Amino acid sequence: MTIKALLAVVLLGSSGFSMAYDFKCVHEKDTAPPLDQQADQWFKQARVLSKERPADWSKVANLYQQAVEKNHWKAMHNFAELYLRGDGVAKDTNKAIDLYLKMIQLKAPLGYYDMSVMTQRGVGVVQSDRSAVQFLIRAADLGSPQAQTRIGYIYIYDRRKDAVGLGYLKCAERQGYADAAYKLRSYYEVVDENYPVSMHYYQRAAALGERKGAMEIEDVFQNGKFSYNKDKKTEDAYYKVSRELANNPDLRFPNLAKDHPLPPNPVQGYHADKDINWKPTGRDNDY
Repeated sequence: MTIKALLAVVLLGSSGFSMAYDFKCVHEKDTAPPLDQQADQWFKQARVLSKERPADWSKVANLYQQAVEKNHWKAMHNFAELYLRGDGVAKDTNKAIDLYLKMIQLKAPLGYYDMSVMTQRGVGVVQSDRSAVQFLIRAADLGSPQAQTRIGYIYIYDRRKDAVGLGYLKCAERQGYADAAYKLRSYYEVVDENYPVSMHYYQRAAALGERKGAMEIEDVFQNGKFSYNKDKKTEDAYYKVSRELANNPDLRFPNLAKDHPLPPNPVQGYHADKDINWKPTGRDNDY
């Protein structure tokens, strides 16, 4: 049984692997262990150094090691990646697994997600779809946006439980997870054909650092897709955002919707399921 099939069985409660499960939206910031301030400074220094080319990976690894010693779970995640790649340290899958298990010991949601990935792939541990599902569900319960996005996608496209899947994706998107926003735009464009809502999530994805979101908006107003009028000003604005993200993927645009608002769709307004004169209020339940 594939991990998608097994996950569907678990979540829908049918079957020999019985596990009652009722998802509630939880955000990672509310459950993750607090970070030591000094350790967080070392972590941030390591992140900056890791982006230099060429990077001094030994120095990066040393900084992560210092932060790990103070139980900085984000540093554990990044340090584990260094062990998996062999950057700045000798390649050692077992040490990466030890760090993920330490994250779980601290009840860091990302640790459960990391172990789900490793267990599903059978890297450094015995391959087990069943265990991978258990780790994935626990990660989602604790607010991991990565886990929520993956489960939401499976609900929508494999189980045809759109409302439940959208709940997962929106929970992840409200945590500032760009991939969830981009997957929401796909649903509303392709499945629901609600183009203004799709455009909202294109914009959210771009604001959160997903370059493809900006590129898609540029394309819409360059070519007049989805009944939108061609708009050179909007096209150019999002081309600029796209280029800025190409040069620096770490950029974020928290005021993008205010700085470069999108016009209503000539046919569907700002939301195909609302009155044509409805306008967004800025509240979470707008979309």
